[in-house]
Amino acid sequence: MRRVITTGSTAALLTSTAASACPTCRPDVVAGILNEHFWGRLSLTVLPFLVLLLIVGALVLATREVPSAVPVKSRSDAPGPRRRR
Repeated sequence: MRRVITTGSTAALLTSTAASACPTCRPDVVAGILNEHFWGRLSLTVLPFLVLLLIVGALVLATREVPSAVPVKSRSDAPGPRRRR
């Protein structure tokens, strides 16, 4: 019985749309979302993701290994054929 309820609920959620529930209210809802405060609300919605991205980027850069510089003197001490001048 529980499986039938779960399957029926899932099918109902996947096949229904919010727009078909209230066709007369849709213009009012769209006008309420797309008003003069839209860009401010959108920026406040995206802001946490940008802050998280900056923190992760700073952590990646801080933990990145920097290759050590090879001194000039040790290069000449390396084994191998030597050139004569």
